[in-house]
Amino acid sequence: MLKFVAKRLLRFIPVLFCITFLGFILTSVMPGDPVEQILIARYGVGMNNSVLNSDKIKSDLRNEMGLDQPIFYFSFNAYNQSDTLYKVPNPYLRNAMSRLTDQYGCWIEIQDYFNTINISIETNPAIINELKTLLTEYKKEGIQAVIEQIKLKSEAVGLAIGTKFQAIQTAQSSFGNYVPTLDVHGSGNQYHQWLFGNGENRKGIIRGDFGTSFKTGEPVSDFVWKKIGYSLELILFAMILAFAIAIPTGMRLSRVRSKRAKNLLSIPIYLLYSIPGYLGATLLIFFFANDQALHWFPESGLYPIGYHADDHSYFENLMTGLPYMILPMITFGYSAFSFISKLSKNLSHEELQNDYVKTAFSKGLSSGQVQRKHVLKNILVPLITLFTQILPAAVGGTLVVELIFQYPGLGKTVYDAALTSNYPVIIAVFTITGVFTLSAYFIADLLYALVNPKLRQKK
Repeated sequence: MLKFVAKRLLRFIPVLFCITFLGFILTSVMPGDPVEQILIARYGVGMNNSVLNSDKIKSDLRNEMGLDQPIFYFSFNAYNQSDTLYKVPNPYLRNAMSRLTDQYGCWIEIQDYFNTINISIETNPAIINELKTLLTEYKKEGIQAVIEQIKLKSEAVGLAIGTKFQAIQTAQSSFGNYVPTLDVHGSGNQYHQWLFGNGENRKGIIRGDFGTSFKTGEPVSDFVWKKIGYSLELILFAMILAFAIAIPTGMRLSRVRSKRAKNLLSIPIYLLYSIPGYLGATLLIFFFANDQALHWFPESGLYPIGYHADDHSYFENLMTGLPYMILPMITFGYSAFSFISKLSKNLSHEELQNDYVKTAFSKGLSSGQVQRKHVLKNILVPLITLFTQILPAAVGGTLVVELIFQYPGLGKTVYDAALTSNYPVIIAVFTITGVFTLSAYFIADLLYALVNPKLRQKK
């Protein structure tokens, strides 16, 4: 059995790597400047506040996030391009330097040109706005226009920068742009830190650290795991309840001989399956959480107002929140129940036609005994497959139900993150959902081996 488990784990490792790498790539291409967004979230300041203009604070945050390192373990570059461009903190300046190198190819002269501008910024505060504009400009016409503006205020500075830009045009050589180079960075890169942490303030995603929220400035892991726990708790209870009721129901329907009775009993199942989740949730609230009808359950939330879950044990929280979970559980469970019961009925009906069932009947076993002792074991394999497919799909499909019931789970968290462009939270949920789906298939393989040892021997 251990050998079987080890083989399954080795098979899933490459897929797990692809999931984490895709999550990292999405993190790397997030629009905007993450440093400024996090500073705004942490300090609650405007774009012109001194905090955002503090190079030290920005530099410390870049180091914390690993943005002062190359992206991956290795990179392909052009001979003309700088292999340390990632160290430039300002994304707009970094873009201008890269674009100028693409156009002219002479990195030494380009570096000298930008150094001259930086020195001029420190010594000429009267023209600092024009000089900062020049740092982010990469088009020839735009650069020349800004240089002319600088000459009007300080001819010496304008001539010095103009001379450096002229040197770039004179030394232009684009041949190096077509010569590829391979740069090896080792473990000192952003992906390695994102995955394994830096040993200080970052733990890496393998230990549940998904970076910093753009909305609150706090670690994503401080709240996303709790939200996922709420959703999993709700979905697991709903699915277990649905399977526990649906399988016996389907097996019982397969024993009904009257075609008319079977059709009548199947109508409620088809009716439940045809009702969409948002409509079912609305009807449940209207009938069972309404002062004008039956106010049996709370209509939204997870706990009463003013209740602090951190001050209580898990069992106390579960008992307090259970009334709030009933209607969302029913919403999740009723469509799954109808589908599972229908599948169980069809599978049981097929098994009842086999010769081993006729032999069991000939031994004097009742219909219920035959189904419990023989049929159930044979229909479990497709039902396990169904369970491992429904569960991840339910995790990814919690949005509508959680929004209607205002349930503080995964779906509502992703929705709020999307509205505020909180990309680290979205990527964290994407990565966790992928790992959870992969884990579901791994659990399915183990359950197959437990239910049917022949599968384990074949593999």
